[in-house]
Amino acid sequence: MVNKGNNTIKDIYMKKKIINPPNKSLKCKDLEVPLTRRELKNLLNYRIPCLCCGKEMMHPDIYMHLTERKELGEKASDAVKILEPFEDIMHPVERQVFNMFKSMSLKYPDQNFKELLNLKKDVHELALVKIQSSIFNKVSFYRRILPKKMARQLRKLMIKTNDIIFDPEPHKPFSRRIFIHKLKNIIKNLENKKLKDEIIDIARRLPRSSDEVCAFVVKNARKRPEIIALNLIHSSVGTFEHLTPKCMHGLNNSLNFALECSYCNNSRHHYPISIQIEENPYMPQNAQIQADKLISLCKKGLCKKEYIQNLREVLYWLSDRTIELDITKLYV
Repeated sequence: MVNKGNNTIKDIYMKKKIINPPNKSLKCKDLEVPLTRRELKNLLNYRIPCLCCGKEMMHPDIYMHLTERKELGEKASDAVKILEPFEDIMHPVERQVFNMFKSMSLKYPDQNFKELLNLKKDVHELALVKIQSSIFNKVSFYRRILPKKMARQLRKLMIKTNDIIFDPEPHKPFSRRIFIHKLKNIIKNLENKKLKDEIIDIARRLPRSSDEVCAFVVKNARKRPEIIALNLIHSSVGTFEHLTPKCMHGLNNSLNFALECSYCNNSRHHYPISIQIEENPYMPQNAQIQADKLISLCKKGLCKKEYIQNLREVLYWLSDRTIELDITKLYV
């Protein structure tokens, strides 16, 4: 069990659900850093699963090597061969798109990924607009129960948004992130928190390129073929996740680092881990899977016991006691 009487880690990282900025005078010498950046990065050579989603991660050096492969921007048949060894660690949507490329490259071997996507763009764009418009209609419904000023602002936003998604060649493509940001600004002073959360929750159902094949196709059809190829594996690249965000004075070393895939790291933004768990309910189980892997590496002298112990403590407090890693095997 976590020693609840020991407030050292707890006081540094969290009090209840609010992340406390640590003492600005705190230096690395005050707490011994368990692993250097190099040592932590080296763990990604051993098929480490993501702390959040549980997917196996790619070492960033392998990804950087792939960015230098000019063949990814040339014939689809050649690009497919280069990416095939990484098919197993692709995220679900990227894997579906990759399988589509494999199939199409047999029929159009000399075309690149961009050309292949453009063959599919119209069909997927219609599918995407259908999903988006359904969600926009649900958001628009709330105009009936919002205060008049907010209702008028929401109406203007929806008119502009519909103009974009129904225009075959809009001046600027629709951005899910910008739409949600504008929507939050409109309802930020809404007193009814439950209603506010309902509206934002509906807006968050808008497809992302990592969630829907149609969104991936539409978003990437505008990009260079080599970028499309790299986007198939970018989500799987291992990264250092700041458990307490840097903007909240989180430490910039392994006392505050966890290994997460690029997708989960970017999706979290600056939200508390408790919010990340709400959107990824299997995160506690996946965190345990990662801990078990780290323990096995520790037994082989590849990871330090202190890093795992610290990770357990930090996750426990930052998750509001939701993630309680079992590390008893570390002492056997």
